[in-house]
Amino acid sequence: MKRIMRVGILLLVAAVAQAASTSGLNSSSLTALMARVPHCAIGCLLDGYHSAHCPIDKITDCVCTDIPLQARSSQCVQQSCDFNDQIATVNVSQELCKDYPIEEQSRPAKFFSVALPTMTLVVVLLRCVARIQVASRLWWDDGAALMAMAILIVISGLGYANGDLGFGHHYWNIDPANSKTILQIIYVLQMLYIFVQGFAKISIACFYYRVFTGKTFRLKINIFLIFLTTRSLMFLLLVIFQCTPIQSIWNRAIPSQCLNLSAISSGGAACSILEDIVLIILPFPELMRLQLDKKKKVALFGMFALGSFACVASMIRLKQLVYFAHTFDPTWDYVGVIDWSCAELNAAVMCSSLPALRPLFVKALVLVSSRTWSGRATSAGDKSHQHQQRHGFAMANIGSHPSRSHQASAQSWPKDVAQKPVRLDSLEIESSAPSEGKSSPYCLEAAIERNGSDLDSGPWSASAASTTFIEEQMEDSSIKK
Repeated sequence: MKRIMRVGILLLVAAVAQAASTSGLNSSSLTALMARVPHCAIGCLLDGYHSAHCPIDKITDCVCTDIPLQARSSQCVQQSCDFNDQIATVNVSQELCKDYPIEEQSRPAKFFSVALPTMTLVVVLLRCVARIQVASRLWWDDGAALMAMAILIVISGLGYANGDLGFGHHYWNIDPANSKTILQIIYVLQMLYIFVQGFAKISIACFYYRVFTGKTFRLKINIFLIFLTTRSLMFLLLVIFQCTPIQSIWNRAIPSQCLNLSAISSGGAACSILEDIVLIILPFPELMRLQLDKKKKVALFGMFALGSFACVASMIRLKQLVYFAHTFDPTWDYVGVIDWSCAELNAAVMCSSLPALRPLFVKALVLVSSRTWSGRATSAGDKSHQHQQRHGFAMANIGSHPSRSHQASAQSWPKDVAQKPVRLDSLEIESSAPSEGKSSPYCLEAAIERNGSDLDSGPWSASAASTTFIEEQMEDSSIKK
């Protein structure tokens, strides 16, 4: 054993001597660098040099460009040395390889940690604006979406801070003082992931519960919510106590007993995918009972199938979980897992909010259409005016003497209607489809003014629904069987 240690020290001297010759280190710096190599790390470095068949005169070139060699040496050092000796070994290796390029993937991780939550925040805020404009208050599904968004903002901040600390670099290339903090943040992110995932799905389930009022359907929603809550709490406890003691999660030198985190993560991902599929297909039987034409029915099915995007992200994330447990390079191997976890969470929150944005889309289309027709009318009026002037019509005389029929029609209107402009949102346009003895208003705002903000008490049952206003009924009223 002593002979092996001597050979290892000689190899280290040769490597450091070459580094000194290429980087300008003097003899005193060389001696100080060698003195910082812990004895527990010499065997790991020696095994790495031997397995890589590094020539004695090019040890530095061999070591600093061989990523698998660095990974094996780092794993050995993490298992053989305590945390202080690990820091000393990393400092020596970084000094040896400071003139060589360093792999990193922190920039994409930092970008996604900011860009995706920003887009999701805009969608959630627009959801709240649409809900307040239509119903003058928020519902349980809106509250769950806001809670998920708040936790998602915390995840975004922690993810960006982790990138600044060195997440996205190989574990042996980051600042040793930041390694514990990075692993602690990853540990917290695992727990916050479960909360956001749960609140996003609760938001969708509460939306279904409010829209569809059938007893059988609501029983299914209650069963789903019980399963979701139980599963989330169970996996949350498994993540919290994945290792005993908990400090060993970010300090690999502490003796510990850990659960199979890869199996836990894969099981959680499988349950999440199953829940996504259930949420996608759950409203389809209710939608099939609606009397809609094919175009509108396809549009409604597409609206309720938006959650499939989150399901796809969950499947891709499941593939990345193979690196989640048994790795000694977590700051590099966890990048793909965390990126796709972030994409899954943002897709879930965003897709749960998109159906609530329909009133804003309808209002925007109405404004665009009104401006388009106003512009066409103005253009047609200008052309008519030019045509009349060209043919010598006496416009002043025609305009100053209205016809008797015009005067009679104007006098037939009530005074308050004749003096005030008519609001489009106060008109009740009758549905083109027949209903049960009553015609249903197309304008949702008019229904709110007549029946109050809670449309559950109004005549908005599925039997009275027509193809003209059914999509707005889906959004802000109850659809009864």
